Amino acid sequence: MKRIFLILIVFFGFFMPVIAQDIGTGEVDILSVRQKEWDVYGTLHTNGLGIGMRIGKQHTIRKKSGIDLEWTYYRLLKEQRGKTSLTLEGVDNKSFVYGKLNNFAQIRVGYGFTYIINTKPYWGGITTGFFLYGGASVGVSVPVFLYVLYYYPQDSTIQMNIEKYDPDKHSLSNIYGRAPFKEGLSKIKFHPGLYLKTGLTFDFSSDDAKVMALDLGLALDAYYIPVQKMAFYNKQYVLVTGFLTFHFGKRLTNYE
Repeated sequence: MKRIFLILIVFFGFFMPVIAQDIGTGEVDILSVRQKEWDVYGTLHTNGLGIGMRIGKQHTIRKKSGIDLEWTYYRLLKEQRGKTSLTLEGVDNKSFVYGKLNNFAQIRVGYGFTYIINTKPYWGGITTGFFLYGGASVGVSVPVFLYVLYYYPQDSTIQMNIEKYDPDKHSLSNIYGRAPFKEGLSKIKFHPGLYLKTGLTFDFSSDDAKVMALDLGLALDAYYIPVQKMAFYNKQYVLVTGFLTFHFGKRLTNYE
């Protein structure tokens, strides 16, 4: 784990200042007066979904950079939701994922650049580019709470408690259903870390004042405190996902 953090720190320390500079000495300035841009985006990734915002500036005809803000929800592909066959009057037995310890989300704040590989001709088309963004990633774990039943045969009564899921105490024989999400908010755990995401971008907007782009890429998050989503599975220091992102926004002049 320490090696992964060392590699990422070395990357940010040596390469980010380089890529932040203009690519190619003496490159021709962009012809468009729209050098500022912003967009919001939605992401579908291999383990969930996310939303974000990017604010940037185009430096040359080939290069632009910006700040990237993103929130994503992460789930394991092995998660399977089900319901117990037990029913109690007046209490809904909400579905739950057996073995799920935590709900997990990621907050990313980073900086990066996009290098334009191919610009669209004046009559239209698609601009293609390569992007690389990185920065701080904070994982947020919210424990799962359940409705748990206890049967007392001496007086034939059933007691129902709200408890944090514990695989050593709770099983399908005494779990009634999922408790409200708010029950876990007091037990939130944070996972500080770093992230990188890279891939190809395709801008197909026919209007120079608008951003309409599709990204296809990979993201890597490395955490100092490991993440455990499910019981009976190893804790994870590194999460890797593939993603597809749609951007929609505006390009502005320096006077807007």
